Parts: sequence; structure tokens; C-alpha cells
Amino acid sequence: MNKDDLLLKSIQCSTIDELTDLIAAYLDQAVILADQSGRIISSGHSPLAQIPTDWLDPTANVPLYRHDQLEFIRNIINPMALNTWYLFTSQSKGYPAALDQVQLAIRVINSFIDRYALNPNQSEVNSLFSQLLTQPEQTGTTLLQPLIADKMVCVTATPQAGATNQTAFVQQLRDLITPLPLAEDHQRLIFLLNADDLPQLQSQLNQLGTFFHHYFFISEAYSDVSKTAEFRNICEQAAQLAQQLGTLTVVNSTQKYNIYIILSQVDNASLLKNTMCSQLLFLQKYDRRHHSDLFKTLFEFLENDCKISVTADQLHLHRNSLTKRLQKVQDLIAINFDDPDKTFGLRLSYRLFNFLQI
Repeated sequence: MNKDDLLLKSIQCSTIDELTDLIAAYLDQAVILADQSGRIISSGHSPLAQIPTDWLDPTANVPLYRHDQLEFIRNIINPMALNTWYLFTSQSKGYPAALDQVQLAIRVINSFIDRYALNPNQSEVNSLFSQLLTQPEQTGTTLLQPLIADKMVCVTATPQAGATNQTAFVQQLRDLITPLPLAEDHQRLIFLLNADDLPQLQSQLNQLGTFFHHYFFISEAYSDVSKTAEFRNICEQAAQLAQQLGTLTVVNSTQKYNIYIILSQVDNASLLKNTMCSQLLFLQKYDRRHHSDLFKTLFEFLENDCKISVTADQLHLHRNSLTKRLQKVQDLIAINFDDPDKTFGLRLSYRLFNFLQI
């Protein structure tokens, strides 16, 4: 088979197996296409059922490997791709592989991979992700699917006032999250993380944000990557609310601000104010008259799921002192802490207080 026949027939191939058989016929040698874990992606005329592990050693100086009477030459397929793929071509002493033929075979394989998006590079993934954020309904997500698990989170990274060295920050963030996609929107960065990886990465995000003066907002976990623009919008709304409320930290969860996002869609401020528990207004006025701290005490107790020890530690109080405060609260506004509807209403009322800045 000559060069022109290879090029013509390769265009007609619709599967990677068809292509490797074609290349094996062109080279008149066994060929194997394998990934960095040793998994054989496809092969043609090959006597090997699997790749020996030492054949994939990246530190090997001479990429020649022996199997019986054959030597296999290892070549990297597209070093910029997300996953390293190798082409192994065999040769014998009497019939060495022609370098120009192998190089042509590599170009043909890369063309096929690009045509069918089998192993994209990071630039292609990031570009698709940027398009997904601006045109979600018109963007296919095939390239992204192999990179993400069942659940993912959307994360935004925004510079604080006076942040410097944005280039170094972006590079370190890319190193941390690769191969997952990252897009830039003005100065804000948007990227994906697999939800299962988040617990291990949060401390690193905190270190990056602290050093480079950025803050992160992390969405709820979701499974449909095509919905990423919607979760990006929630991150942005949560960031605005955190700044208004003065609760911004380096790493933030949008879950904390979900109720505020809902409240921000209500135009009737008077309605919101009237739905608050009047008991809290009474408690607030009592504190002002008696220079007490019952309003904050009740809030912390509710936020800690009505746990005495946790709340006492957080407020730096003895358990007995906290118990006395809570008893005073119950004397004033008659709360039943065992009633979930009542405690939920009070927690919601505290958020209304924050939202309306009362």
C-alpha cells in the first residue's frame, strides 16, 4: 500500500480498529495503540494481548522493546492531549520500520482522533467549556463527559481588591484542577471539580486564595454538565450577597446563601418583614434595653442544631451560663426547641433579619 492509498482509505475509516488495521497493512508490521495505563485501545496484526508495564516507563531513554523476534518502537501520539496515547510499531532486523512511514501513520491517527474527538487536549476542553457557559443550548458536551464523575460542582474564583500576580494564580489553579476545564470571564475564573474530590481540594483552594487574594464560591453538586451556566449564575449571586452581608470568606459554599438568593427574587420588602417572627423583634428590643445578648445566643443555638456543648464552646460560655440564657429566652418568647416547625421558622427569620439589614 502506498502513501496515497493510506490517506484516501483513512478518511473512509469510521472506527479506530479499522484505522489500526489499515496502518498495519500500510507498514506491513504489527501496530498497537495504547494509553498511559497500558490499556490497549486498538491493535492490528499484533501478537500482544497486553502491554508489559515496563514498556510505558516515561523515563526510558531508548524506546525499543523486544517481544520474541520482534522489536517494538514506541511513539507518543499528540503529547498535548489530556491522556497520553502511544503507538507501538514492530520491526525485525531484516525489515526495519521506515521513519517517514511511521510519522505519516502518526499524523493519520491524530487526524482521526481530532475528527472523532477521541482524546482532546486541554485547550480544546477549555474552549468548549467557555462556549458551554455562553451558549449552553447550542453546545455539545461529549468532550467533557469522560473527565467528570457522576456529580460535579461549579466553582468561581474572583480577585479581591489589590490582588496581584493573576498569571501565577491562574497557572497554579490550572495545575491543581487539570484535566478538568477552566474558563476566564473578565477577571473571574470558572471551573469544574468532581464532587468526590472536593474535600481533598478545599484546603488547597484556601491556600491559593489566601496567598493570591482571591475568593471561591462552590455550587451544590449536580450531574448534568449542560446546566453549568445555571450553577455559575448561582455562584455569582451568592458572591454578591456575601459581600452585602459582610460574610465573605476565602472558600464559600452557595448552600449558605440559597435562601438569600430566593429572598432576593421577592420584590415586596414589607411582606418579607411582616412574615418574620415578631418574637425575634421583641428579643432584639429586650437586648437593647437590658444590654443582654439573648438575640445572638438564640441564633447560635439554632444554627448548632440546638446542641448545648457545641454552642457553649462557640460562645465561650460555661454550659450552665448558656442554659440560663436559653431559659431566659424561653421565659420571654415561649419557644419549644423540640418543635421542628418552630425552630425552622426562627432560623428563617434570622436570615430575613440579615437580608433586610434590620
